[in-house]
Amino acid sequence: MEPTSSEPRHLPTKRQFAAVISGNALEFYDFLSFSFFAVNLSRVMFPAGAPGSALLLTLMTAGAGFGARPLGAILFGVLGDRIGRRPTMLATFALMGVSALGLALTPDYAAIGPAAPILVVLFRLLQGLAAGGDVGPTTAFLAESAPSERRGMLIALQLVAMRMGVLASGLVGLVLASVLTPAQLDSFGWRIAFAIGAGIVPLAFILRRRLDETLHMPETGPDVVTELAPRAYAAALLGVCGFLLAGAAGDFLFIYAVSFLKIAVTNGYIVQMAAAGTQIVGLVLGGWLGDRIGRRRVNLVTAILAALTSLPLFRWGIEGSAPARFGVAAALLLLMATVSAAVAYAAFVETTPKRHRAGLVGIGYGVMVALTFGLTPVVLTRYMTATGDLAAPGYAFVVAALLLVASALLLPERRPRHIGKVRFT
Repeated sequence: MEPTSSEPRHLPTKRQFAAVISGNALEFYDFLSFSFFAVNLSRVMFPAGAPGSALLLTLMTAGAGFGARPLGAILFGVLGDRIGRRPTMLATFALMGVSALGLALTPDYAAIGPAAPILVVLFRLLQGLAAGGDVGPTTAFLAESAPSERRGMLIALQLVAMRMGVLASGLVGLVLASVLTPAQLDSFGWRIAFAIGAGIVPLAFILRRRLDETLHMPETGPDVVTELAPRAYAAALLGVCGFLLAGAAGDFLFIYAVSFLKIAVTNGYIVQMAAAGTQIVGLVLGGWLGDRIGRRRVNLVTAILAALTSLPLFRWGIEGSAPARFGVAAALLLLMATVSAAVAYAAFVETTPKRHRAGLVGIGYGVMVALTFGLTPVVLTRYMTATGDLAAPGYAFVVAALLLVASALLLPERRPRHIGKVRFT
């Protein structure tokens, strides 16, 4: 029997939420390790050519993974809305494990020639399919498991898991860069990072097998969306594009710091880990505030602040190429972006009816990821190489903030309704 508005609402067990979050974090650990080790991959997996060409080819390969995400979102989003959230999440997770192991075992260019970059591209495409396919079913599970008064926070856990993956990847990279020589990092160090991810897959897979299914649980309450409103969905998608653009610029900062500011690799990992930690704080804060005072208010105030301060803050951060100053600037930029991201993402999910939620969320998110994460590193790299203007990532943060402002202005407020006590079973 479904609870009425006066009955207590139940969440799935803490273990079930841990299974979703840990699995999602592991997927993004594997997916983003490619970006962190792009410099090393470029030296051993792609043919040498004009200065910077191997790195550019590697970044384009990373972009191909993001380009595959809409395809994964379509395929697994449709499956998630037809056969269930749980089996779809298991399938995407298994695919991510195969791709991580494949990357770890691929011989380098010196050993097998052009087959090396071809295999790298293939496994990167599989990573993209898996990561893109996982977003919709996982978000649908979290949204459908949560009562309305805590839905924003629990949906934000999806984004928190992604940042946890970044933090773990940065930590592994820092350890490897600290104990291995540059030549060892190029030779086998980056393989260790992928092997770690592949090795953890079986345990996380077992945890996901124990999840309950939410697809056939009816939704009740005054704020349930039964039909898609295209204008609201499009407006919410602007916000998704905004926070993903900020995220893409943020994830690019490691390569930017090492390649353009000439910051030591170990310091670059520390900066990236600090930024990931700040993003986790911002996402939790945004989810908490959005559940209490409304999505639109939090998004609008934070995004306007970011639009006004991002460029001067970034220019300040790169003065003198000091790692500490750059780290502070990156942390503040990403804090503002992630507070907005938490509420913008919740607003996006709340525009979708349940019967199409995994597909609509996954496809919309996947398309925006392909455009932002796929193109941003390449566009910024080419622009800075051609012009020497090192403030380019700051411009990306400003554009991201403006997109979030536009989304907040177009969407109505959705102040959560408190409909009963909430407790874990």
